[in-house]
Amino acid sequence: MLRRSAALALLFLLVAALGMLVWLPLHWIAWQDARLARLDEEIAELQRRLAEREEILAERRLIERALAEPGLILRAATPALAAAELQGTVTTMVRERGGQIASVHVLEPVELGAFTEVGLRIVLEADMEGLVGLLHAVETSRPLVLVRRLELDAEDPPADGGPPRLRAVVELAGLNQRPRGRFRSQRSRGRTGRGTEGRGGGGWAR
Repeated sequence: MLRRSAALALLFLLVAALGMLVWLPLHWIAWQDARLARLDEEIAELQRRLAEREEILAERRLIERALAEPGLILRAATPALAAAELQGTVTTMVRERGGQIASVHVLEPVELGAFTEVGLRIVLEADMEGLVGLLHAVETSRPLVLVRRLELDAEDPPADGGPPRLRAVVELAGLNQRPRGRFRSQRSRGRTGRGTEGRGGGGWAR
């Protein structure tokens, strides 16, 4: 009887040892997977913070440049007037290069300290040469105009064999120096449109 109990105890210990041999690697693998998942989350968070830091530094450099160079920023009394001025500048650029504006949509202003970023979403048609010239004009324009987004779609070639026309959706932005009395430290990041549209000729934003 004693031998049987000892044999059963030894068998139990052997089974437990085998169970531990199976459980420990599985537990270690699960722990490693959880640790890797946490590291991935930490890396993603660091990348997000780095992207935010780069964005802030880029905005700071832009503001410093705007302060140092006259004529680089808009100086309208309100964001609506600044958007209208920006729209007028871009409309002239498009027309001078043979393009046509189908619609203009004013974006919500974004507050950047003592400045306000005003933006436009423009749908236009132009040939490749005109579009390249427009982008160059935007890049070198005064006041400063930034291209935030560009989408292109080629239309069917014209029947007369001329150069094909491109349909472009362009989001442009400019900086406006806000009046001192209206300065607010809060920064708004909304970019949804306000529902102002101009058709057929890029009318002035109201």
